[in-house]
Amino acid sequence: MRRVKIVASDAAAAFIRSHGGTLWVWLDPHTWVGGTVYTYLQCATERPGTTRATRRLRAARRPHTFHRYDADGYTIEFEYGMFGEPAELHLELKRIPRRRVEAYWNGAVFVGDDIPPPDQW
Repeated sequence: MRRVKIVASDAAAAFIRSHGGTLWVWLDPHTWVGGTVYTYLQCATERPGTTRATRRLRAARRPHTFHRYDADGYTIEFEYGMFGEPAELHLELKRIPRRRVEAYWNGAVFVGDDIPPPDQW
């Protein structure tokens, strides 16, 4: 079993620490025209479905199996589903339209086994 390398910007790490010290990251699949499924990552500093902000997210309302990763002064609760662990999980703080952390699978927007880590691009 490999371990995910957490690559977080200083701003993202500080945001997670100041908002309880835990970031939940889970899969959010979308089906497009023609049946193509694209999977993104959703994340929040609250457990999915427990707050007003996360209850409105469609993917937060389904059951999750989280795996715990300890990072630099904070914890990541990560659901990677059938894909298995990525080599790297990148975390960035976004400010528009509101401050939030966004997660990237091996540095990419989409999730998938076919996405190599950035050092192999």
